Amino acid sequence: MFKHAVSIKWSDEDKGYIAVIPGVEGLSAFGKTQNRALAELKIASSAFFESLKKAGRPVPDEQKARNFSGQLRLRLPKHLHADLSQAAEEDGISLNTYIVSLLAKRSGEKEIKTVADSISESSNTNDLNFPQSAGSAADALTHIGPRVN
Repeated sequence: MFKHAVSIKWSDEDKGYIAVIPGVEGLSAFGKTQNRALAELKIASSAFFESLKKAGRPVPDEQKARNFSGQLRLRLPKHLHADLSQAAEEDGISLNTYIVSLLAKRSGEKEIKTVADSISESSNTNDLNFPQSAGSAADALTHIGPRVN
């Protein structure tokens, strides 16, 4: 049974899918379909892990699905906290909603509406307005990536 996390991505160069086990260097498999790439990865990983065992090298631990609570504790500089709080207040939304919208934009979230719906369900607020521009708070976040517009 295959119990490792798997990533399957399209490759324009190869005109097919490449399947890998994140964190395992030197192991990948190709397939014209996602299912074929996964099947090939199962075969390749079995041989790869067996060769590691024979060489006396450690075999990567299985990565099982983890549950996430949707909550995290974050420490940030006081000036950044103040900037973000001010920007959220100017937009008439909570600091939590404002930060989630910035992170969603930064991570490439296709639809901010999905995030708004999720927050609305968990906080029972129906009037969520996400900021159109992040202003000075985004300037303060440049250490995590390019400016959010």
